[in-house]
Amino acid sequence: MVNNTKTDDFLSIGELAKLTGISSHSLRIWEKRYGSPSAHRLPSGHRRYSKEDVPRLRIIAKALDSGYRASRVVTESLEELHSLMGIKQIVESSSSLKGSEDLELLIKEELINVWVKYVRECDDDNLLNDFHEEWGRRGGLSFITNYAIPFLARIGSEWEDSNIKISNEHFATECLVGFISEKWRQTNIRKKGVKILVTTLPGEPYNLGALMCAVVTSITDSKVIYLGIDTPVEEIVNISKTYKPKIVALSISHAMKTSFSEDCLFKLRNDINKETLIITGGKGSPCNIPGVSNIVDFKKYYNFLVKFKALIPTDLL
Repeated sequence: MVNNTKTDDFLSIGELAKLTGISSHSLRIWEKRYGSPSAHRLPSGHRRYSKEDVPRLRIIAKALDSGYRASRVVTESLEELHSLMGIKQIVESSSSLKGSEDLELLIKEELINVWVKYVRECDDDNLLNDFHEEWGRRGGLSFITNYAIPFLARIGSEWEDSNIKISNEHFATECLVGFISEKWRQTNIRKKGVKILVTTLPGEPYNLGALMCAVVTSITDSKVIYLGIDTPVEEIVNISKTYKPKIVALSISHAMKTSFSEDCLFKLRNDINKETLIITGGKGSPCNIPGVSNIVDFKKYYNFLVKFKALIPTDLL
């Protein structure tokens, strides 16, 4: 049985199949017939497979494509497979991958490859199902920082290289927007923590940054007041005066002109109570506005909120 603290080192059979290109059916048959790959039993009773099986099974898949029979290769070690196939131990060597961050990176890249495939096929069922699985496995913060953001960057690169159409890019964005919107609202229900106003400046065309900010904010047990995109400065000021949030968090994308963003931030800082913190994030965020803090990534934003919450007496939340 697998210790509770080690469950992140294991994969479901579906995840293993996606990362290796070997069907779940074949993996089950091999385990029953050859004893490999070997499943581990979680305390919950679920069967899981070690991430360390991934490099070996990927080589097995190559061996099968080269004409070898399963009975010949399934029980072989990684070193024996390398020798059989004449493959040098570079990326997939056990010495460089086993127990290292390289294996986690390989798994993440393979998963994003699968997601890009779903985007090309406009397969929202499988894409959203994978989003839910990774959220459940990793948690909200890790999903945003380690999966959602790299996935969006990859989609952008694929479009720039003409590997996908603009319709595919829109499809990917809408799937992620819908998923993240659902998640932060679920997480925000009945929260009684620090009030944090999340919004954008007027003219902001992109909402994913603000939605991701809402997710990260809500998982710190803070209460999100979400105004969405393209919010007039006067409305941000009025809402701040009415609901008295401890923090106003603004997502500012590369699409915003720096001079305009600076003017808006100066006005916000002048008109909003000085005890209310103003935090900005995003590629278009100015970094030189007095009384306004720029936080460059969501991990740092999360850590800031955790520390900030700890400094506030419970009766003042």
